[in-house]
Amino acid sequence: MKTILLSGLFAACLLNAQSAPNPCTSNLGGDVDPSFIEIRINSTSFDHQTFASQNVFYHDYPSSGNTTATLVVGQSYQIYTSTSSEAVIGFWLDTNQNSIFEPQEYTQLVNSMNTQNTTVFTVPVSAASGNTRMRIRSRAYGSSINSNNACTTFGSGETRDYTLNITGAQLGTREVGPAGTLNAYPNPTTDFLQIEGKELILSAEIYNMEGRKIGTRAINAVNALLNLSEYAPGEYLVRIFTRSDNRTFKIYKK
Repeated sequence: MKTILLSGLFAACLLNAQSAPNPCTSNLGGDVDPSFIEIRINSTSFDHQTFASQNVFYHDYPSSGNTTATLVVGQSYQIYTSTSSEAVIGFWLDTNQNSIFEPQEYTQLVNSMNTQNTTVFTVPVSAASGNTRMRIRSRAYGSSINSNNACTTFGSGETRDYTLNITGAQLGTREVGPAGTLNAYPNPTTDFLQIEGKELILSAEIYNMEGRKIGTRAINAVNALLNLSEYAPGEYLVRIFTRSDNRTFKIYKK
């Protein structure tokens, strides 16, 4: 009898776990304003233009046509949003593909009285390749969206889920050397990395080998010294951005 009871409880728990929405798709709330008129990831196939009077404020769109795109790990993209009224907009990308929109996967895209906004987003170098869920939520300007609000009930705005394809095929690390429009040396280095370009270098990002971004430096010069003295000895990825190019170097700090 005890064995039967325990087995029954295990089966019930398993059934509940399987039937629970994951990620959360119910009780998200919302209202007609601010609704999305257009969401676009520039220079990709993702360009979703849709706006109509509605009474359902959660939508899940297919991974095809203009509601999906292939993004490359480590690459930066411009995300354009247009809403029916001024909005706060939050964005989650399930980069570890565990079907949970976690705080570390969050980016705030908009907190503005402008109804059209463009924000730069970088796909983390730690992102897993393959189909990846994306959630984007809007809320009335003056409210707030933070990293813990992926499943929070809101009284305004929309929640949309999409599926993107993430690929790491082009990430690589273009190793330090004399060729190309960007160069970084010496490697190995101690405290400073010399960066040289053929055009204005905008910024640099430093990642640990787990793919977590641990530093950002504004540069705005053709040549610069990147100070790495605060980091412990070991391997790092340094991603350098110009207006027309970006390049990732694997650097060993002594």
